[in-house]
Amino acid sequence: MLNLIAAMCAPLTLFFFVLNISESRYLLSAINLSNCLVSASVFALHRVGRYGTARIMLLGFNFIFFTLGNYFYQNGSIYFLLSILIVSILVYDSKWLQTLFAGSIIAIIVWLTFYPNPAIEADQLSMGRKMMNTVGALFFIAFIIAFFKHIQYDYQAKIEEQHKRLKDINDNMQNLFSIVSHDIKSPLASLQNMLSLFKANLLSAENAQHSINLMNKRVVQLNITLENLLHWSSKNLDGIETHPSYINIRNAVKETCYFFEPLAEQKAITFTINIPEGLFVFADYDQLGIILRNLVSNAIKFSFPNASICLTAKPKGQQVHLQVIDFGTGMEQEKATQLFLHLQSPMFGTDGERGSGVGLLLCSELVRRNGGTITATSNPNQGSIFTVTLPAGVPKSPSGNQTSGETTTKQSIF
Repeated sequence: MLNLIAAMCAPLTLFFFVLNISESRYLLSAINLSNCLVSASVFALHRVGRYGTARIMLLGFNFIFFTLGNYFYQNGSIYFLLSILIVSILVYDSKWLQTLFAGSIIAIIVWLTFYPNPAIEADQLSMGRKMMNTVGALFFIAFIIAFFKHIQYDYQAKIEEQHKRLKDINDNMQNLFSIVSHDIKSPLASLQNMLSLFKANLLSAENAQHSINLMNKRVVQLNITLENLLHWSSKNLDGIETHPSYINIRNAVKETCYFFEPLAEQKAITFTINIPEGLFVFADYDQLGIILRNLVSNAIKFSFPNASICLTAKPKGQQVHLQVIDFGTGMEQEKATQLFLHLQSPMFGTDGERGSGVGLLLCSELVRRNGGTITATSNPNQGSIFTVTLPAGVPKSPSGNQTSGETTTKQSIF
């Protein structure tokens, strides 16, 4: 704002300096020249970071110059004093500085208005010059107020934008934490159960050795999953991004089942995979892993012991339909249709496993980001079928030919 004021004052006062020199008003021309030099010095002071000094010089010296001009010539600069009052209130936060400028300017304006005493009677300005100064001062006041209002609106817009960004970051952080905690909760629960059996000495030597091997496998899988999840989360702190690629859906499902194998063994649950070789989907690799882990984890949680979980996938036009079928507790169809609409109350599985209520909502969001849909059909005590549709696709080899081979370009997070 000060730069803009100085940029407007410097050329105008220089013009009046030349004009008053030509009309032999040497005192007024000296005042104009001094005003021009002070305005120009503002840029130099700002350049070296002397912002406080620049404010004092621009407002203080202009206060003096406009007072002298109006006192000697009654040139209408009293309205420029009013503009200095407004600018001083806008640029200073200090109450005592605002009060100092306001008190001084109001006193001078009252004095010049009610007790005029021009010292140079024979060299007064024409009415046209006085009117030009008065109108110019009033336009300057209107411009300064409008400009400050524009700055204020701009700052307000930036504050609102930052507020929205912080809210988005907070929401993303909550989603990321929900994903990470959901994916490590079940493995940690199974490890805790095994350790409880060890602590209670309920395992024979043979079973203990088998459990140790199982725990070691579980810890390795959990470590890989957690490492990849944290890496994925760190890349998405500013917002979850989707980067689709061609993924062999059979491989993805097999790896997910392998990850949950120890948990399934505790309930004697078997996996049946009915997916043709060479079937690909076009989706984000990490997000597909999260979707599959959520669906398979829920299927295990709500399946009865010694049951089976069936995973099927088949192409339908430009899409692949993937189904996760369990024969567990199920639910009313009315409730099944609400699973992906809002946060669910935590439910307990057939072995007392407690859910978080966020898994399916996350699945729905990630499926949507990948251009697919997710639905559920269920019947009480008969099981549930979760159907995910994703865009189909066949990857292209480096030579440009389509292939049906398996993709193994990333470390597994399943």
